[in-house]
Amino acid sequence: MTLFFFPHAGGSAKSYASFKRFLPKDLNVVTMELSGRFTRSDKPVLHDIESCISELFDSNVKLPELLKDGDYAVFGHSMGTVLAAEFVRQIRKKGYPAPIHIFLSGKNAPDEDLHCFGDIDKVSDTEIIQFFNHNSLTSSAVIQDEELVVQLNMILCNDVRMAEKYCATPKQVQFGCDITAIYGTDDTMLKNADMNGWGRYTDKSCEVVSFSGGHFYYIPHKEEVCKLICKKLGLN
Repeated sequence: MTLFFFPHAGGSAKSYASFKRFLPKDLNVVTMELSGRFTRSDKPVLHDIESCISELFDSNVKLPELLKDGDYAVFGHSMGTVLAAEFVRQIRKKGYPAPIHIFLSGKNAPDEDLHCFGDIDKVSDTEIIQFFNHNSLTSSAVIQDEELVVQLNMILCNDVRMAEKYCATPKQVQFGCDITAIYGTDDTMLKNADMNGWGRYTDKSCEVVSFSGGHFYYIPHKEEVCKLICKKLGLN
């Protein structure tokens, strides 16, 4: 079985590297790296969710083999939830089987009019960065390299704009599998959200699970989250 991980805004494939320690060794963990980010920094940065996923299909020759039997699951956190939604939308459009399970963490369903910013096109990079810093919405440690900070902030702002603009209705995306929606009880981004809304995107079950903590609740609960993943995938 393959488990695909999709990163949060400003994140990378490395964001999930430590999850592997708590997952079975025979589970094929694939952390998806978007074009223009980190290990793929030689590629162009793309500016919408649809293009990011299309590019992953075009650049990853192993994907068809991993998807063809439907023996896969998907995990996305924050922006990663809309990347996961678009990933499954394009998968099903291409005629591949639905996933076994999808895990959607730290973000409300994309058909809800609930955003961090009113009109994202009118928000400056400075305002986005200040909002994330003020609300402790970054998972990274303090970085001393100013040039690197500038690059990371550019990626963060680009990602936030992509995630805010993405909209997909249940008519456009149906996962065709069970959903587990996960959130932190103190997540300021979700104080007016109902994670049960993800249930509209499947004709199967949707269970909502909470952990103590904020937007990056999974950092102190990594082992518990991995146990939940294993339970849902029947790997215990």
